[in-house]
Amino acid sequence: MCVSTVSTEHDWNFETTRMAPVLDLPLPPLDKKRFRFVEVLAQQDRPIGQIELYHDCQQNCKVVGKRMLRSWTLGSAKEFEDEHPELLESPWKELALSLFVGSTEMKGICKCYGAFEDPKGDVLIFLEYICGGDIHDLARRCTTEPGPEREAKAWPVILSLLGAVQSLHHIGVAHGDISLENALLSPDGEVRLVDFAASVTDTRTRGIRGKPSYQAPEMHTPNSYDPFAADLFACGVFAYCLVVADYPWRCTSPNKCAAFDFYLLHGLPAFLAQRKLRFEGMQRCCPAICFRSHFMCFLICICMYIYIYTHLCM
Repeated sequence: MCVSTVSTEHDWNFETTRMAPVLDLPLPPLDKKRFRFVEVLAQQDRPIGQIELYHDCQQNCKVVGKRMLRSWTLGSAKEFEDEHPELLESPWKELALSLFVGSTEMKGICKCYGAFEDPKGDVLIFLEYICGGDIHDLARRCTTEPGPEREAKAWPVILSLLGAVQSLHHIGVAHGDISLENALLSPDGEVRLVDFAASVTDTRTRGIRGKPSYQAPEMHTPNSYDPFAADLFACGVFAYCLVVADYPWRCTSPNKCAAFDFYLLHGLPAFLAQRKLRFEGMQRCCPAICFRSHFMCFLICICMYIYIYTHLCM
């Protein structure tokens, strides 16, 4: 199994298309002697597959098998695109990029142990197993109220996320769907990004990617935008969610969310002064600005970095 290389050059002056990783087809057959099925870990929201746990006898470790049903993937990337021309996400893109980035020792990415086809025609991609669930689940189970103590716990995670995103951007890949749900926390405390179905290797792109709260506002315009800057916007939302235990806004579509409209009109400091915390078990709702000042400064720096990344580097 091999994939083509990705250009690492950033040409911010032109709308260029990078060479994306390409899968060699057909995929090799699943070796059931190597990969021993253990149990189903989770069903996916749509009827497109499920997450399974296996034992890799060759590596002598547990691995996650992401099963993609034949009815979803179809026979090739071209068949999928012909059937779903409106979709920006693609299982074939996820396979190619997961194999490419996961075969390296890149910081912040789950190791990949290959992609295979089972006798039913389903595709299975095997990734590093990290127990404990995604960061959304970990944050939901955290009983520490928003405030300095929770912020102190969040800082290492946020910094690790930024390191993972930096590594990905360095090889010319924008994730496209950064969120608490698409990040795992390894036993060594490092963030591992997963799910590359919405990823982009072009320096400019169009279309809406990611979850509504994390979408950069420029996605909702007909113009092309910088997907790498959009990743940074999602990082800012990630940081807010982790520390505040709530989303800053429901979505970033124009005139669809009063909270985001207020943020655009009045700026981040005014938004934090007005936004109330709704953490379960708190005696009262209090403004988000009650956090230590350096957390607010961090969010402001993220927003400023997005502006510099988008405007001054072009």
